[in-house]
Amino acid sequence: MRALFRLPQIEAARTAASYKLLSDDALYAMGLAYVEEALHEMGQTVVFRSGSRNRYPQLKVQKQNGRLWWIIVGVGMYPNRPHLSEEVAKQVLKHAPEEQAKVYFAPVMFINTRSQNLSLPSQNGSFTALFNGLKSVTKRSLP
Repeated sequence: MRALFRLPQIEAARTAASYKLLSDDALYAMGLAYVEEALHEMGQTVVFRSGSRNRYPQLKVQKQNGRLWWIIVGVGMYPNRPHLSEEVAKQVLKHAPEEQAKVYFAPVMFINTRSQNLSLPSQNGSFTALFNGLKSVTKRSLP
């Protein structure tokens, strides 16, 4: 009787092991590219792109009126919604006045629509992005 209960666990382990998962850096790059594309569709011009997810802001956008936007990008896999840490927000807000920039947070959450496991970041996945636009970051918006 025990063999009947072990078999599904072994099969499930083989199935999960057969997926090649995206690294955190690859998932972040996908989110950054998605936000860049959304900004281009909004008619914005990206003038700076950080190569590191730990260097803030990740994007700088030049508005047509000359105003500069600093954008912090957060990326997560379903059901983990990305969030902006208070420490990072304070650090960026401290330096934004040097360039007279407005600060925004761009949270992107991906769902794997090809897999039964929606939160599996597999390399052969087909992803849907949940992006509700930019969220303004100010000293008042911090907790």
